[in-house]
Order: sequence, then C-alpha cells, then structure tokens
Amino acid sequence: MQVNVTKPESGLEHQIEVVMPADEVNAQVDKRLAEIRRNARMDGFRPGKVPLSIIRKRHGAAVRADVLNEAVWRAFNEAVEKEGLKVAGYPRFESVDDEGETIRFTARFDVMPEVELPDLSKLDVEKVEGEITDADVDAMIEKLREQKKAWRVANGNKKAAEGNQVIIDFEGFIDGEPFEGGKAENVPLILGSGRMIPGFEEGIIGMKKGEEKAIKVTFPENYHAESLAGKEAEFKIKVHSVQVAELPEVDEEFVKQFGVEDGDVEKFRQEIRDNMAREMKRLIEAQNRNAVLEALDKAVEIELPESLVQQEIQTMMQNQLRELQMQGVDPSQVKLNAEDFRERAEQRIRLGLIVGKLIETLGAKVTPEEVEAYIREQASAYEDPEEVVQWYKQHPEHLREIEAILLENKVADAVLEQANTKAVKKTFEELTANG
Repeated sequence: MQVNVTKPESGLEHQIEVVMPADEVNAQVDKRLAEIRRNARMDGFRPGKVPLSIIRKRHGAAVRADVLNEAVWRAFNEAVEKEGLKVAGYPRFESVDDEGETIRFTARFDVMPEVELPDLSKLDVEKVEGEITDADVDAMIEKLREQKKAWRVANGNKKAAEGNQVIIDFEGFIDGEPFEGGKAENVPLILGSGRMIPGFEEGIIGMKKGEEKAIKVTFPENYHAESLAGKEAEFKIKVHSVQVAELPEVDEEFVKQFGVEDGDVEKFRQEIRDNMAREMKRLIEAQNRNAVLEALDKAVEIELPESLVQQEIQTMMQNQLRELQMQGVDPSQVKLNAEDFRERAEQRIRLGLIVGKLIETLGAKVTPEEVEAYIREQASAYEDPEEVVQWYKQHPEHLREIEAILLENKVADAVLEQANTKAVKKTFEELTANG
C-alpha cells in the first residue's frame, strides 16, 4: 500500500492519497459471491447449483460496492495510523478509482489540534464555599410548612390582601364584547402569585366577600393568544370568599408526613440538614467546576476542526428538535439555523479538548468504586436508595455521565489547587437560586 499525505501550511485539513492492490478486494468479492451461490434458489437449478456467472451478474455490483467500502475504510485507518495522524471527525472521500490491478482513493480530513495548557498558577478562579446553618434549616422547614398550609375562610369583613386566596367569578370584555376564554366561575386565586395578567390580581386587593367590581387591564404584547395581545380589557369580578393561610405546627403529626415515622422533631431537623448539605455539596462542586472551565476557556486558544464543530452543531440541533417534540411541537414545522448553534458548539468542542488534555496530563481516572459511592450518596435522599442504585447499574449510558462528572470534578480540584483562587461564601439560598 502506497500512502501520500499532503499537509497544509496552516490549518488542520489534510489530504491523503492511498494506492493499494486490488487482489484482496477481488478475492473477498469472489468469496462472498460463492457464499450467496451456496444459498441461492432459482427456477431450473438445484439449490446451490446456480451458475456463478448468473450470481455475479445479479449481485456482483452490490457486493463489490460493499467490499470496496470496507476495504477503503480499513486502508484509510491503517494509513493514518501509520502516519501517526489523529483524525478529527469523519473523512471526506473525494474519489475512489477501482479499475485495473490497483485501487486508488483520495480523502480529506481534519486532524486533532495540539492543546497547550496555560500556567495554572496564573488562572484567577472564584472558589465557592458554604455551610448549612440553623437559619437555613429553619427556612427550609418554613417552605415545607408552606407546602402543607390549609386555607381558612375569613370573616365577611376581611379585605383581600396579598397572600390571601380568593374564590372568584370573572368575565372579560373587549370593546364591550365578551371574548372566548374570558369567563370562569369559582376560580381559586392566590393574590400575588402572578398567575393572571398584570393588574388583575392587584385589582382584587381590598375587595370583600360578596363584593363586585370592574377592573381594566391590558394584555401583554407577547400574550400567547394573538387576538388578545396588547388589547385593553375590562373584567367584571365577584368575590365569593376571602381565605387566609394557616400553617401547621412543627410537631409529631407534621414530621410523620415527611417519612419520620416516630415523629421525632430533632431527627426531622437532622434529616433536613443532611439533605441540604448533600445538595449544597453538589451545587458547590458544579459551580466550582463551571468556574474552572470558564477560566480555562478564556485562557486557551485552539484552532478547532470544522468537522467536529459541524458534528456538534448537528447533535445540538437534533437534541433541540427532540425537546420540542416532547413538548408537543411538530419538528417538521420548526426551522433551526445551524449558525445559531455555532458559538455554543465551538465552546463545547474547545472545553472537551482542554479537559481531555488535562485528564491525560494529570493521569486522572475514576474507579468503579468511586462511581458507586457517588451514586449511593445521591440515592440516599430517596425513599428506596437501593432501587436508585440498581437503576443506574441497568443504564450504562447514565453511568458514563456520572464518570464524566467525577472526572471533571477531579480536573477542577486539581486546577483549583494550583490556581489563584478567591474564596466566595454563599448561602444555601444563593446556591439554589443559581441552580
């Protein structure tokens, strides 16, 4: 096999020309045609006795195309390996000449770029820190109380205020005419929830049981119903009742609702603290990992293989279409612009190359024991942790996601050890607000 590689003066695209003898392909074609002949059935011939000339006439072209395709790919891979080239993406075969005693083909392809890591000691990275306090636990318990609140009907003189629930009838009019979907009866509405269009809930504040009132509001310009967007409307409202929230006491009965079977309040508080600490650890790891990746992304310049960028763009577009389909949108009605995904695709490729180089340089590895320990830690927050563990073990693709997270965490930790870090303390609420 003769190999000739043309390397560019600049850029990552290479061209390779390979010339190889046709003997192996010819022999493989004959072998496959013989296999077809052994099982061929045709009127006038016994099974396996159809003349090879007929088999070749019927199947020869398709068989040769398959064998040639396999041979070209095999020769390409052998040639680039021999030349010590790391191919990025897929090659583009420009010509395949299959005539005479030799087979000649030409392919263009990108090679993986060299990644030069920065001086990690000169990276500036904010390192998030935090701890769970008694105040954090108290705030979480208040949220749980809020989830279990009951509504009590207030006396008839109670004026509706923000945070109260009202039961109302309403009917909307535009230019004096009722519109579709603008009428409802006995609707529960928590004032201040932002559930209704701007001005609607505010107009009810101060109303009492049995009171009727007309308010004027304007539909937002971006309202989902185009026929109503930007239009002024009048709503006639009647209040049937005003209700106030009653929060449950944090007692034995309350904590039993959250799986603490013996009703021990202190045990309940400790479980909340443990769950919050676990979540805080996950969030801190994620934010520190992202901070490291952002710093590396700014510090490293890499010429990216266009073939990898295009592959990533296509993957992102396919994922976007799948998400839209899950939301009930017909993908055939969606037109996506590939260039809208380029910046994010390039960043993903760039960070993948940087992290890959760091993993190689640091010799970072993740053991099966570390993966299982991570899964068990996350599963401990569920009612049946073992069921969660087994689910992961039955889904290798999700195990690989865990491995990737743990590898990135190891890289982030190693970078943070060398980088110029600035500690930033965050509360649990601040961390959860940022996701």
